Amino acid sequence: MLQKGIENTPLFQEFKSLLDPLGITIVDIDRMEQGRTSAVNIVIKTADHEVNVDDCAKVYNLVYPRLELTTGERDLQLEVSTPGLQRNLRDIYEFGLFVGRRVRVYDTSRGAWISGIIVQADDAGITLDGTTVEDQTENLGICKVPYEQIHKAKLEYRWEDVPHVQ
Repeated sequence: MLQKGIENTPLFQEFKSLLDPLGITIVDIDRMEQGRTSAVNIVIKTADHEVNVDDCAKVYNLVYPRLELTTGERDLQLEVSTPGLQRNLRDIYEFGLFVGRRVRVYDTSRGAWISGIIVQADDAGITLDGTTVEDQTENLGICKVPYEQIHKAKLEYRWEDVPHVQ
């Protein structure tokens, strides 16, 4: 099931204010403590281009010193990455970040996976365009899916969606 509230966590709030002025958005941030090790994973995206190695390095170099101060003498591990092509969406917040991208959701009301491009994400659910039901060729057009009907969701990458240069 989808969660809600990652953007309200203290860790998210702390680093959002640091990265927003750079045009970098936090998709997900997670911290795990095990023994004397503190591991932090950050997934980022940018609005104007695909995330590259330089973006990840920039975030790493900004976040690591700040985390070092808060973790004290713990062994610190920091990983900064992109959302990837087929990211599993875990929080309702993420749908708003990926407006314009193709997503695949398991709709419990249909009992099937549906695929479409997110055209809107609000407090109630998502609106998909070019929606198809898995294993069917029929295009459902624009389809509204409430969050409570979404059991699982992930980004979906299709080569045919990429504009080809000739």
